[in-house]
Amino acid sequence: MIEHQKLPLISFRSKVNLLKIKMQKPFIRVAVLFFLIPPGLFAQEGVTSWILDRMQSHSPSSLQLLKSYDKLPSKLEIERGESVISSTKSTDALYFLEDGNQESALISMSTNVHEIGHAYGGLIHFAQLMNCNCTQTIQFEDIQQGFYHAPGEEYWIEIEEEYIFPSRELSETIPYELQTFRYDTYIEGTSSTQAHGVIGLLDELNAYYLGSKYQYDMLPVYKEVFGSDYLNQWVKHSASEMTAFFEFDFFIKEYLLYAKNYEPATYHYLRNSAAFRKAYQTTQRKYSLLTAAYEAKIETEKTLAELNYDSPFWEDDYPRLKERLDSGMYRSIDLDFLR
Repeated sequence: MIEHQKLPLISFRSKVNLLKIKMQKPFIRVAVLFFLIPPGLFAQEGVTSWILDRMQSHSPSSLQLLKSYDKLPSKLEIERGESVISSTKSTDALYFLEDGNQESALISMSTNVHEIGHAYGGLIHFAQLMNCNCTQTIQFEDIQQGFYHAPGEEYWIEIEEEYIFPSRELSETIPYELQTFRYDTYIEGTSSTQAHGVIGLLDELNAYYLGSKYQYDMLPVYKEVFGSDYLNQWVKHSASEMTAFFEFDFFIKEYLLYAKNYEPATYHYLRNSAAFRKAYQTTQRKYSLLTAAYEAKIETEKTLAELNYDSPFWEDDYPRLKERLDSGMYRSIDLDFLR
């Protein structure tokens, strides 16, 4: 689920909202266009083909995520003896794309990539097990979550549910001044971070990374679409997602610190889970490097842009989050999980 300060919240998990949006949006037309476009050959006319063509050139890993999700069957089934385990795709690969014009397509594709990151992540293991010559199955009493980073870089973790506590327990330890923009949704709200705890938080960190990576990659297209105002527009539509790294880095470290202090069995279980540590380390490191590259890119572009640019490129929560993360209070978390 993606949440911006400047854009409305859309979640593919909400069936009621999804039905309302479907009635308002010709989503079938978008999906059909996507299926007709030959891989790597965007010969179709229209805005949808245009944005996919630009993604092929500038953000191929984002495009591959959409293709990987799109090629999955609507219903996935794993046969194990006389048992059949099944799941279904939740939406179409371009459902969240607003294709009214090039500007709306360029901007909204970030949300689309974010949401399809969630959708594909939930089905990665199904797809793998459908094609393997093995007896491995899925234990539904456990928490299952996949993470896509790039072609050939996919992770799957399976966590015993009994060790996971809801994120709302962090409301006891997170001080008021650190109740940031996304706090209500992901710490005290009703998202997957309650049932799935830290796994839900990690899923959000990864989805925001995917959307941010798309935005970063597409800077040349912002130049194409917005001309001399490109830097202002790029930062305007990137700042919230880039700042999300610091929010979810903070939330996850608070969760693990809470576990260390009050739920030691959870802490030891997660610390000993190689799959959890690998997914957490890789996602956190890549997103951290991306935010550093984003900041450096702005400094470079400011000297090249035709128009003067002197606006903030982080959201308001950034300074206090950065101070907290750099305070040293999460040193043990860094040593146990990120080294």
